[in-house]
Amino acid sequence: MKRFFLFFIPVIVCLASCNVVQYVTVPVNYGPKTGFSLDTSTVVIVSRFNPDTSSKVKDPRRISVLKKMGVTALSTAANQLKYLPKVGIINLVDSVTFIPNADSVKVLAKKYKANYVLELNDVSAGVYTETSYNQGMAYTYYATKVKTRFSLHESNGVYSKKLSGMAEVQQDEGYGGGFSSMFYRPTYRSTIPALNRAIADATLDAFKDYLPYSITNDRPLYGGGDMLESSVNHIKAGKFDLAYNILNPLIDGPDKKLASKAAYNLAVVYEAQGDIEEALKTAKLSNDKNRNDFANALIVDLMKE
Repeated sequence: MKRFFLFFIPVIVCLASCNVVQYVTVPVNYGPKTGFSLDTSTVVIVSRFNPDTSSKVKDPRRISVLKKMGVTALSTAANQLKYLPKVGIINLVDSVTFIPNADSVKVLAKKYKANYVLELNDVSAGVYTETSYNQGMAYTYYATKVKTRFSLHESNGVYSKKLSGMAEVQQDEGYGGGFSSMFYRPTYRSTIPALNRAIADATLDAFKDYLPYSITNDRPLYGGGDMLESSVNHIKAGKFDLAYNILNPLIDGPDKKLASKAAYNLAVVYEAQGDIEEALKTAKLSNDKNRNDFANALIVDLMKE
C-alpha cells in the first residue's frame, strides 16, 4: 500500500453511545484535469438557449426564471474561466434581453479572433430520487435538481466537447417540493435565489475538469477495540503515518470483520490525502473482506469524485 505525508484535518466527534461513531471532516482539493490546447486562448461565450421556443414551458413567469437561470450559468462560466492562466473571455450574452446568438462557430471565431466558442445549450430542472447515508444507514429522498448543458467548440467548428453539470436546489420555507411548485406557489419568487445558487453550482460541476475546486466530506470511522480506537485517535490528530502502521497489518489479519473496518478507515485516510484512486481501491477491499454500509457509501462518493 502507498505511504503518505503528514496532513492535518479537522475532526467532528459524535458522542452518541458507549459504542461511539466518530466523524472526521475530510477536505479534498483537486487541480484541473484538463485545459485548453493552446498556451494563450481566447474564448467567445454565447447562448444558444431560447426558452421562448426550445422548451415546453409557456408560462411567461417561468420563461423569465429560465432566462435568469441561463444568464447565471453563462456569467458563472465567464467569471470562472477568466481566472485561468492565459485565457481571455469575450462574453456576448445580453443579460437583459437574453437573445440567443445565431452566428456559426466559424463566423464567431473569425470575427473575434477566438480559439474557442463556448455555447450554453440548455438549462432545466426536475425532481430526482437520491440516496444518502447516516451512520452507515441508507435512506432515499426526493430532491429538486438543476442541469446545465454547454458545448465547447474549437474555432474550426469541427471538434467540440459536451459539458454537463447538475446540482441540488436547497430547500427553503417557500419551497414545498417539486419544480413546478417553485413557480405556482404564491411565494415562488423567494426561491429564485436558491435556483440561481444551484445553477451556479451546476455550472461549476460542468467545468470541474477545467477548474481547481475543493469539497468536504464528513466520514464516519470505525472505533471499538484497542487497535481501531488507537488508529482513530491518530487520524483525528493528523498522524496518518502512525494510523497506517496500525491499520495495514490488521487488513492482512485473520479477522475478516476487523480487516474490513481497518481497510475502511485507511480508505478515509487516502481520501484525505487526495489519493482518490487508492481510497477507492481500499474501500472496495473493505467490502471484499466484509461487506459494510460505510464502505458502500464511500465507494459511491469516490466514484462520483
